[in-house]
Amino acid sequence: MRTTTAIAGPLLLAALLPLLMVVWAGDGARKLMTGESATVRSVTRCVEGGAQLPAPHCYGRWAFADGRTESGRITGARVGEGNTIFAGDGWAYESTSPLHTKVWLTVALFLAGAAALGAGWVSYRRTRDGEAPGGAVTDRA
Repeated sequence: MRTTTAIAGPLLLAALLPLLMVVWAGDGARKLMTGESATVRSVTRCVEGGAQLPAPHCYGRWAFADGRTESGRITGARVGEGNTIFAGDGWAYESTSPLHTKVWLTVALFLAGAAALGAGWVSYRRTRDGEAPGGAVTDRA
């Protein structure tokens, strides 16, 4: 029973890590790859963020260098007409910083989880194979 419990935790972690990467960081990575600079044309209203509230954001319209225009939520502190933002179709950020934070924080958590999974696996193998912490093999007789 102890062996099953020792394996269940790492296997659950191994199953959830790729899911976390795809779901949480995937959207931010996609936006970083497809977004481009745009100029704010108008701002209709801004909402202050807080500890329990969504991130500060404004609603507005922006234009890309090729002349296309979009409108929607601009995530970030207050923005004004003429400001340069990072945007795509239907979404915008004051800068790329929140997207980089989201992606790289997820990558760091993934690596930490993978390291914990690896350490758990090594510990399990040492316990199962009867190897002492110093590397010496214990007497099984």
